[in-house]
Amino acid sequence: MRVTTAFKRLLRLPGVNVVSVDFRPAAVVVTVALRRRRLVCPCCAYSTRARYDTRPVDSSWRHLDLGAWRLEVRAGLRRLACPTHGVRTEGVPFARTGSDFTADFEDLVGFLATTTDKTAVCRLVRIDWDTVGRIISRVMDTGLDPGRLEGLFQIGVDEVAWRKGHRYLTLVSDHRRRKFVWGAEGRDTATLDGFFDELGTERSAAIEAVSMDMGPDGG
Repeated sequence: MRVTTAFKRLLRLPGVNVVSVDFRPAAVVVTVALRRRRLVCPCCAYSTRARYDTRPVDSSWRHLDLGAWRLEVRAGLRRLACPTHGVRTEGVPFARTGSDFTADFEDLVGFLATTTDKTAVCRLVRIDWDTVGRIISRVMDTGLDPGRLEGLFQIGVDEVAWRKGHRYLTLVSDHRRRKFVWGAEGRDTATLDGFFDELGTERSAAIEAVSMDMGPDGG
């Protein structure tokens, strides 16, 4: 089996073909090419066959580690002229808009943030806590299930710093499903009240246990 074929099956990144694999001392660099011909705006659903130009350098994203190696995905991307958002680099199906990480990597970080402490998260994925906060913000923006607030019985409430200058997110996770179900900027009681207001009286009454890891403002 060719190395490129093996990595295509191993990574299972949607919408791409693996072009080359470069083994380096501390990293594996996988170059991919998008299969689709149409360019898609990363900010909306607009698509076109018309190319504005091609970026002079490859774009790159960090993917899930391959053992002790960091794994980096690279791709040469085109730009398009969106009638709403102007000239943009085309979106890719395996990463969220504006991210330097693949969606698989960010989903892992989001899961770890609900199940372990921040020191462990940073050591496991080898990124700083500010980056964890930004990743969680993107996951919350794009990965929330419309039915996420149904059937909540055991929840966890955590706070994460997501920008410099003490900007915080309050996150609520479902312990049984091990995923985020709600998040909002802030770290005080009023922020958490917003969750229970959205949940409603009947569903709030069904909650049996709450674990909390928040500062004094959120108590």
